[in-house]
Amino acid sequence: MATFLAVTALAQETIQYQLCGQNFMPLGMRKNLPKNAVYTDRRASPEARAQDVIKRLTFEEKLMLTGGWNFLHFPAVERLGLRPIYFADASQGINIREGRKFPNGSCVKVEKSTAFPSTISLAATWNSDLAYNYAQSISEECEAWGISVLLGPGLNMYRNAAGGRNFEYMGEDPLLASRMSAPYVKGLQSLGTIATLKHFVGNEQEFARHTINVKISERALREIYLPPFEASIKEGGALAVMTGQNQVNGYPGAANKPLTGDVLRREYGFKGIVMSDWANSMYWQERHHLELPSGQSLLMATNELFASYLQQEVKEHPEKKAELEKQLEEMVFYNLYAFFRSGVYDRPYRNPSLLDKFADHKKIARQTAEESITLLKNQDEILPVVPDKVKKIVVLGTEEALTAYTGLGSGSVEGYDHIDYLSGLKKVYGTKIIHGANISDGEISSADVVLYFIAKPSGEGSDIDFNLPQVDDLVTRYAKLNPHLVVIYSGGNGMAMPWLAKTKGLVFAYFSGQACGEAMANIISGRVNPSGKLPFTIEKDFNDSPAKDFNKMSDGKFYWGGRGTKTSEEQDLKNKFGELELPYHEGIYVGYRWYEKKRIEPQFPFGFGLSYTTFAYTNIHTSSKRITKEKPISVSFTVTNTGAVAGAEAAQVYVTDVESIVDRPVKELKAFSKVFLKAGESKKVDLPINWQDLAYWSEKEHQWKVEPGSFIIGAGSSSKNIQQKITVSY
Repeated sequence: MATFLAVTALAQETIQYQLCGQNFMPLGMRKNLPKNAVYTDRRASPEARAQDVIKRLTFEEKLMLTGGWNFLHFPAVERLGLRPIYFADASQGINIREGRKFPNGSCVKVEKSTAFPSTISLAATWNSDLAYNYAQSISEECEAWGISVLLGPGLNMYRNAAGGRNFEYMGEDPLLASRMSAPYVKGLQSLGTIATLKHFVGNEQEFARHTINVKISERALREIYLPPFEASIKEGGALAVMTGQNQVNGYPGAANKPLTGDVLRREYGFKGIVMSDWANSMYWQERHHLELPSGQSLLMATNELFASYLQQEVKEHPEKKAELEKQLEEMVFYNLYAFFRSGVYDRPYRNPSLLDKFADHKKIARQTAEESITLLKNQDEILPVVPDKVKKIVVLGTEEALTAYTGLGSGSVEGYDHIDYLSGLKKVYGTKIIHGANISDGEISSADVVLYFIAKPSGEGSDIDFNLPQVDDLVTRYAKLNPHLVVIYSGGNGMAMPWLAKTKGLVFAYFSGQACGEAMANIISGRVNPSGKLPFTIEKDFNDSPAKDFNKMSDGKFYWGGRGTKTSEEQDLKNKFGELELPYHEGIYVGYRWYEKKRIEPQFPFGFGLSYTTFAYTNIHTSSKRITKEKPISVSFTVTNTGAVAGAEAAQVYVTDVESIVDRPVKELKAFSKVFLKAGESKKVDLPINWQDLAYWSEKEHQWKVEPGSFIIGAGSSSKNIQQKITVSY
C-alpha cells in the first residue's frame, strides 16, 4: 500500500523543468521564439522542421549537435527553445545505475524501474505479441521519468557461447531476432521513446571490443548479421542505431561508410540517428577524416576529438569550410529529424501519470519470465512438483545463484519488489522448502526433490568461460545423494554439461528479471506450463563452436575474461600483436546452421524446449505448389495438444533448398507462431512463405537470388524435430 501511495503521489506532482541549469520545457511552452518559424509548427513535416533549425544554427552550434552533452544527453539550443534530451540504457528496462555512476550526467532522476527479463529471455518466449507489450511497458516508464532515447534493443548474434553480452541480444537466428525486434521497436516507440538498435554490427564478443577488426563476408552480413537491423528499421520504424566499438572489414564502427552510409542510409533509407557507442573515436584518432562522409551523425558521450579535428581542418583549409559545413549539416539533420519525428521537442519531457502503470509492468515482467523459462530435461516426469504430493524439497545453491535475475554492465536493470528464487518457492511450498548454509547429506538424501540452482554471471566488458568445473563436481555429489535432482540454471549463455545424465531435470532460466522467483515457482509447481524454446544452440564442447578461437593470439595463447577491453590493455595487445583481426571463417554457418553442416551433435538444438504436455503436427499443406516473386504462398498445418494439460507450442517452419549451385544450410528458420492450446484442442496454423524465404545472397551479383527448383518446407518443434514436410517449387 505504501508503494502504491508513493507512486500515486508522484503521478500528481508538478513537472519541474529547470534541471542541471537547463530549461527542459517543450517548444509549445516557450516564449520569445522566432515568429512563424517552421520548426515550431507541429503540423510541418519532421524534415522541414529539421531543415528550418539548421538554417538558424551557427557553425559552432552545428558542430555541437554532432556530439553528446553531460554524458547521457543530446545538447540543447536554448536560444531556439530546443531542450536537452536524455538517453538511458538498456534493452530490458531502464538502467538506473548508469545515472548513479555518473551523477553529473543524469539531469533526469529515475526513482525506480522494472527489471524485465533479459532480451535473450524475451527471444526464448517466441512470442512477437509479447515483445510489443514488453517494450511498450518500458516506454511507459521512460516517458514517466523523462527518458526520450532508450539504448536498445541489442541485435547482435549469438555467434559465440562465451560472449559476455549475449544476454542482451536475441539469439543466433536472424529470422527469430527480426520477428522479435521489430515489434519491440514498435512497442517502445508507440509512446514516443526512441529505440536504438545496437551494436551495428559484428559486436559478438567483449575481448578487444574497442579495436578488433572483425572480418565478415558480404554474404554473411546479408544473411545473418544485417537482417534484424533491416527489419527493425523497415518494419519496426526504428529512429536510432548505435554503431559498435569494433572495426568491421577495416572500418571503425563510427566511421564505416560501406555499412552506415551505403547500407543504412542509401539502401535502407534510414533517416534517423546513427550514434557511436560511448568510446566514440578515441581508439582511431588518426582516421577522423572518415567520419563526415560515413553517414554517422552523433558521437557519444562527447565529440571533443572530432570537433578538434574539424576545427583544425577549417583553420588550415578555410577554403574547405563551406564543403565541411554542408556535411556537418547532414549529420545534424539526421539527429533533429529523429527528435521531431518522435515528438520529443513538442511534449513535456516527462509524463508522471504513467507511473500508475507500474503494477501492469510487474505482470508483464512475470509473464515474460514464465513464457521464457525453458525445460530442457524432464526424466520420469520429475516436474512439475505438485505441492500436495511432496513433503520436503531441498534447495541448494549459492546466494548469487538464488538471486540471479540480470546481467552486468550497461544492460543491467536494478528493479524493485524483487522475488528471488527461494522467496518464490517458499510462497508456494511454505515450510516444505529446506534451505540453509549447512544442509546435511541426510536431509538431501531424504528429500522428495532436490533443486540445485546454478548461475553464470555475464555482462559488458568480459567474456565468460563455457565450462563450470565447480558445478560439475557438485552435481555429481548431489546426484549420488539423491537421484531426484533438478538443476536450474540462470545465465545468458550455454555451458558444458558433462553431468547431464546424472540429473533428472534441467531448467534454463536465462536472466528472468525481478519476478524470477514467482515465475520459477509457478513453473516448478505446475501452475504454469513451460513453453520457452532455446533461441540458440547449446554445444557439448566449446571446441565444437566456430568461435572457439575468438581470443586466440598469434603466440598460441588465449586471452580470457575481460582482458583487452580497457584502453591500456588493448594498447598493450596492439603493441605486441599489431592490429587484432577476427575473421568469421564460418561465414553464414552460425548456430544450428554450423552444427548441421558439420554433423556435430549439440547438447540441445536451436528451438528446443519441453512442456508438461505433448503436441502433434498433422495435415501440412500449402496454398500453392509453386512460389513466384509475384505470388507468395501460405503453409498450413494443424497443431494438437495431445496431453492432459493446457500448454503453448512455438511452432517453427524451416526451409531447405533441395539442390543448389552454391553452398547452403541444411535448413533455415523462415516462420514461427506461438500457439496456445487447451488439453485436446487443435488449431490450424497459417504462415506466409515468399520468394525471399527461398533466397540466398549472391556475392557475384550483390543481390538476393533464388534458383529454380524444389524446396522442402518443414514444420516442427525445433530445428532438429521436423514433424511434417511438404515440397514446393520455384
